[in-house]
Amino acid sequence: MPVIDRQSAIFFVGQLRSARLAALADAEAFDEIIHVVERLGSYLGGKLSDLGVYRKVLTSPDLAGRSGLAEPPSHLRALLTPFARLYDLVKEARNDALHQGASARHLTKHAIELTIVLEDALSTYFEPMVADFMVRNPDRAEFWQPIGFIRQQMLANSYSYLPVLGHDGVWRIISDTSVARFLGLDQFGGTRKSRLATTLENAFLKDPDLLELANDLPPDADLCKALELLKSKSVMLVKDPDGRDILGILTAFDLL
Repeated sequence: MPVIDRQSAIFFVGQLRSARLAALADAEAFDEIIHVVERLGSYLGGKLSDLGVYRKVLTSPDLAGRSGLAEPPSHLRALLTPFARLYDLVKEARNDALHQGASARHLTKHAIELTIVLEDALSTYFEPMVADFMVRNPDRAEFWQPIGFIRQQMLANSYSYLPVLGHDGVWRIISDTSVARFLGLDQFGGTRKSRLATTLENAFLKDPDLLELANDLPPDADLCKALELLKSKSVMLVKDPDGRDILGILTAFDLL
């Protein structure tokens, strides 16, 4: 039977994270999470089956049991649901015929909680390294894009930060905070409309504080270094070996 190693753990963590983010964007998008959980069960069980058959291997001490979230103390059960119970809730709801509206949203909520425990458990199979936790190939803001488009990208994808490569070859960060500050309080006046149509390049010329420098790390840096740098900056860029391009972006959210 296949076992979890560093490579397979990293692969499934990435799959679970992508499915979880998709479900957060669509309150009824539970299927993608369940498909990843089934792939993980199939990998460990060595055969194609269903959630009922995969229960034993996925709830075992060698997988979900490795997470401190899998079996919370009894006095915390009102806040944290044990993994085995979460698994049964998802399995039973999946078997129901009707998956829409409130029923689907409830299933999605439990499925998201399920992935959080599995991600936590799988992360115990590899050494804590920046490359394993960063968001790979992040979307970027460009100097030619209007602030309105950048704002749209942030809202549509729940981004708090976007990396920007300046004409000087220096990587910087634009944050949701700086965009909100640049747009100001006037929600309906001509000033806001004008600023939404302003390119990032022109906005940066008007307000150099719009973009900030970010700490950068190599992909093989350990998380102790990352956590130390987070004391001074909220976001870090993970650069490739020659330092000219970025491989990923890392925030405190990625390390929770």
